[in-house]
Amino acid sequence: MTFEFATCERGRALGFIQQVYPSKPITDTPESAGPLLDLVERDIVRIQYPMMHGSRIAVSPSKNWKEEYRGRVVAACELFT
Repeated sequence: MTFEFATCERGRALGFIQQVYPSKPITDTPESAGPLLDLVERDIVRIQYPMMHGSRIAVSPSKNWKEEYRGRVVAACELFT
């Protein structure tokens, strides 16, 4: 059994992303993390707590996940990575 510490709260997810990329200006805007945070808020994906899962951004499927979202998630992450 594995445990995953992740959030579907928009503000907390933004904080997790900012912890992973402290030297980048990650913001909740359409040009930055906004598109990914939209998916987090809809509980399509969750952002994992970086202190538990290593110093990298980790996105995991959530209860509303459908495979059709994969491309949107990848494109949203590319905006700030």
